[in-house]
Amino acid sequence: MGQVTTGMEGLNPRDVVLMLAINQANIAPLTRDPAARQRYGALEAPAPDAERRPVSINAIAASLRTPFETVRRHIHRMEALGVCVTSKDGVVVPQSFLSSPGYLRSVLESHQGLCEFYYGARGDGLLGHLPASNFPWDGEVPIRAAARLLSDYLLRTSELVMAGIADDVVSMLVLCGVLDASLDRLVNGPADAPYKGVGIAALSRRLQIPDETLRRHAERLIDQGRLARFGRELVVTEEIVSGPVMAEFLRQNTINVRRLFTGLAERGVIEAWDRIGAAQRIRA
Repeated sequence: MGQVTTGMEGLNPRDVVLMLAINQANIAPLTRDPAARQRYGALEAPAPDAERRPVSINAIAASLRTPFETVRRHIHRMEALGVCVTSKDGVVVPQSFLSSPGYLRSVLESHQGLCEFYYGARGDGLLGHLPASNFPWDGEVPIRAAARLLSDYLLRTSELVMAGIADDVVSMLVLCGVLDASLDRLVNGPADAPYKGVGIAALSRRLQIPDETLRRHAERLIDQGRLARFGRELVVTEEIVSGPVMAEFLRQNTINVRRLFTGLAERGVIEAWDRIGAAQRIRA
């Protein structure tokens, strides 16, 4: 969830979630068209505006469990930044934004992180058999196609968190931000190691959410048993992770990760990574 919780150049994390939701809705018909996947898989080839399906603000608000007026206000501000365009038919993330230097830098950074995650998971024997590519090898990594699949995964994970653990986008971001900070200790630390978490002020700066707003959402998550305090920091403990709610989320997320890598394999991303090798795998 790093792409979401750290934001993107010029966008705060809430804007990133909103942009991803709009863009994925815009290109949903294209993702089911193999020819379109081949045309628009490369980093330099975003789908043109004419092939993007506008989505209503109401549909986006419902999918993100966010009030209509809040989404409308954020979209209005993002429109001024060139991130989206509104019309009577709905909202579109335009080709011009998806070709902008800041967006492309973010895609490449996320792609590198995804590739490293693949190599680590494969090395640990966690992926098992993956399907063959449905596309012929053309000597390039389909970076933009991989970004679409990663965006699908991020949105599915966000929906999963909001459906069972947190009630809205802000709470979801707070929980994921604390989980990111706690993860290394949970996975690698000895049982008696001190908890590693994150303070309200640091998390507020990272998520670009006002301190008091973040504190209010954090308190509710603590009351619900989704977060804990350790000293002056917010943490996710082993007890929380092993509880029924978080355990079910992790089970469902494992399914989503498998779905992500199956899609990457079918689209030819995995084959491209393996053919090109670690030193060159994100070259556009």
